[in-house]
This record gives sequence, C-alpha cells and structure tokens, in this order.
Amino acid sequence: MVNFPYLRPQTELSVNGGCLSTLWLKDRQALVLRKTRPGFDALTIRTITDLLAAIDRGELSEIRYLVYDFAHGVREATRPAEGFGDIAAENSELIVDTPVITLAWARGLMSGSDFDFAMHCSAIVAEKSAQFSFSGDAVDLLGLYAAVGRTLGFVKAERLIENNAALTAEEARDLLIVRDVVEPQAGIDAIERYLAQFGRRYNASHAIFRAQRMVQPVVDRRSLAALERN
Repeated sequence: MVNFPYLRPQTELSVNGGCLSTLWLKDRQALVLRKTRPGFDALTIRTITDLLAAIDRGELSEIRYLVYDFAHGVREATRPAEGFGDIAAENSELIVDTPVITLAWARGLMSGSDFDFAMHCSAIVAEKSAQFSFSGDAVDLLGLYAAVGRTLGFVKAERLIENNAALTAEEARDLLIVRDVVEPQAGIDAIERYLAQFGRRYNASHAIFRAQRMVQPVVDRRSLAALERN
C-alpha cells in the first residue's frame, strides 16, 4: 500500500528517481498525476492502483478530474510490468461508477503502454508537440490495437501498426483519437487553462463519457493474452 496525502498542493510519490508526483488543483477539483518516466513500471502500477481504489471507495470525493500528465519527453515506453492490463481496465471503468473524468495529457511521444493507457482515459488532450507512435513489437501493441480499433475500426488500426505510423497531434485529432489540441506551455499552465474552460461543461461531458464507456466494454486482456500465447 502506498500512503501519501493525495490532496496536498504537491506531493512526491516516488522514492526511486522521483518519476511520479501529484498536484492538487483545488479550484478545478483536479488531481494531476505527473509522470516523467515513460512506460509503467511496478511502482507506477502500484501507485495508480492505490489511487483508483481510493477514488472508487469514495475516499477522495473532492475530485472531479484525474489528469495523467505524460511529461516524459520523447522517450519510448518499454514493456509494462505485470498488472498493467488491470489498471488500464480500472481506469477505463472509473467514469461508470464515480463522478471522476480521466484525462490523458500528452506532451511528447506517446508510444506503447503510455499510448495504450491514454486510450483508456475518458479523453486525450494533446499539446501541439505531441506525437502518437504505432511503432513496436506487434505483440506488445495488442492492447493498443484493440483500444484504437474501437475508435477507428480494426482494419485502419491494423494498417497503422503495420506501417509503424507516427501521427501528429492534429492528425490524431482528425482521427478522433485526440479530443483537443492545445498550445504547449511549461508546467501545468495549459492544464489549468483547459480545465477552466472544460469545467463549464462538466455535467454534460461526464454524461457523454459515461455513456460512451457503457456501450464500449473494456478491452478483454485475457483474450489478448491467449492470442499472444498462440
């Protein structure tokens, strides 16, 4: 169990390199989880598991937005640690049973498990400098393929992976992978500005995201694992 005061103004979570930190934006009712290392190692998975469980139990009732700030730059994600599929599914389902909207904030290169996890948020917001990569081992991209396939269709998703495609933020928006593209800014200025506007549509947005998730079941990672073994 990772114990830390989630809703203090800023809290370092990681004792191993400081790759995770939180920032509580009280006026926006938003908890920003800033991730400065690509991919999902065991510590990151454990931390997010504890956070999602606390929200699901109603212990963090002040939160309306959970923002995953992918601030790792242009480094590629490595294969995730065990348990990644579970937290992706739990994060995806959070909108169904809680008032929390999850947003993935893309700043640089989104690849592998980072891109996969972002697709399991309610929406992706990308700074103009962001890129979305379909490059990698096909087996490692099965989860991403399934998630993107539900949005674009599986034939188009397969072609993107086969071609090792890399999309700009605008191209990803045109394909409905990204909801909004914003100008890059240092720190959390862009996030705060976006939430100030987005927050006016909170009720409608939550209802829409919840309905979308209810008609699009979570990707069954067990089926993907069976496919990988074969």
